Amino acid sequence: LVVEKPFSGKVEGIELDKQELELIKGETATLVASVKPIVATNKDVVWTSSNAAVATVANGVVTAVATGEAIVKVTTVEGAFVAECKVIVTNPLKTITLDKHELAITLNQQTTLVATLTPADADDKTILWSSSDASVASVLNGVVSALKVGKAIIYAKNAEGTIADSCAVTVNPIAVTGITIDATELTLNVSQSDTLTAVINPTDATDKSVTWT
Repeated sequence: LVVEKPFSGKVEGIELDKQELELIKGETATLVASVKPIVATNKDVVWTSSNAAVATVANGVVTAVATGEAIVKVTTVEGAFVAECKVIVTNPLKTITLDKHELAITLNQQTTLVATLTPADADDKTILWSSSDASVASVLNGVVSALKVGKAIIYAKNAEGTIADSCAVTVNPIAVTGITIDATELTLNVSQSDTLTAVINPTDATDKSVTWT
């Protein structure tokens, strides 16, 4: 003969639907607590976070505040039974945006490209700079140096190379701005000769060839 005791209505335990939760900063997620047994009379619970600077919790809704880890606990008012969930918050880089996507620069000059990161406080803000043709235009920490007339693409990427932006660079020759001759008048006798010298400005012009007539 089996005699079943009448149910007392007391709480015998509690469970969470998740034991670990990964969130990105700013995200929210809801944890569901189940008081045992289902027919327990008092199902009131208290939610707490071990590190509210990382993750807060209210009525099971977890909000990711900052990068780090926290333990969210739910405790039954009756019996003080506890269930826990480990919350891991990250703040990954989403985009890299360069201030210029096309750039014309004169040979031997330098200019700086500025990269804006979103979010600005990403966990890893490392930017790897590279050039499709370093003989034409090199780059170091965003500073582009024009080395040879031609075209190159400057890239700014995250450490994994999964997030990037680019700028098309055209290196133009140093243009001639003027020309002078070392004499404005020359008197020669028949059969005599002398040499005129042409001076190109600027002195580092890319093409200093001239035609005499």
